[in-house]
Amino acid sequence: MKTQFSFVLLLLLMLLSASCKQESIGAINGVLVVYSSSLTEFIDTGGLQDLHLVVETVDPEEVFSFSFAEISEFQGTLKTRRVILLLLDPLEENQIPSSLDRDETGIYTGDDVWALDQQVFAVVVNPDSPELPPQVPGMLETAYDNQMHDYIFESFVSTSMTSPERMDSLSFLGFTLNIPKSFSIRIWTPEDGFIQYQRQPDAECLLLFSIRTLSSDSELSDSNAVLAREAMARLFFYDASADSVDRARLSMTAIEQNGLPGWEMTGVWRNPEYLNAGSFTSRVLDAGDEWYILDMEVYNPGFKKEPYLREGWIIMDTFRKE
Repeated sequence: MKTQFSFVLLLLLMLLSASCKQESIGAINGVLVVYSSSLTEFIDTGGLQDLHLVVETVDPEEVFSFSFAEISEFQGTLKTRRVILLLLDPLEENQIPSSLDRDETGIYTGDDVWALDQQVFAVVVNPDSPELPPQVPGMLETAYDNQMHDYIFESFVSTSMTSPERMDSLSFLGFTLNIPKSFSIRIWTPEDGFIQYQRQPDAECLLLFSIRTLSSDSELSDSNAVLAREAMARLFFYDASADSVDRARLSMTAIEQNGLPGWEMTGVWRNPEYLNAGSFTSRVLDAGDEWYILDMEVYNPGFKKEPYLREGWIIMDTFRKE
């Protein structure tokens, strides 16, 4: 009986502790690096260069927004940042929270350590021969993806954004896709195999998320994937008959999603008729006798585009072929 009471008391204390935590704060792509003073030279001389991932949009854009604090300064609201990376001298390894788990690569990870919806990583770095495990950049990007997912599907402007009915609304086309409620329907022509949603974050920025299905018995290649995306824009996008993909500024990767092979491309679209341009990212998936094009086009002149391209990737990840 006493053991049962102790267990209930512990559970209540854990629930009370969790309820006292506030939501994590900071930029969605923000990473707070907390480091031992003995690692200052390592950081100042470019030791974290591998963490500076870049996405090519109209211009190269850094993925993360870094801020820094020595371990002695790590207190108060700094402990409530969304993503925290602890880089600690072996002499200060005891500063790593006990709630973090250590994996086979030596990286410690944990969630909701000091705040809700928070991800914390820790690495012990020898200042005499400093180096980071190669897995760290990918783990930080996954954390960024998680933060972006929660933002667009759960906590967008403090409003519930999950939209299962949006997924079901596309099932008659043979697939489901979760479109956040922040996107409104711009073009609905499923009889032509095309649907487009839009979101306008501000007066100067416009996001277009498009879905195209087309019958094809051709084998999907990188070159005809580009042509298919280009044709979709010219045929269905407003005033886009002159749109083209800038081949010189295009990155392509072979992918497989839900068992379907395909290509993911990220690059620049141009319209010489209106002298405008922007970034886009597409996935073209081959279902055998049918291709699916999932596309996010970003128009945000003079400002960052990477977060909106990533928003597109997160939405595309929800695609499921029935």
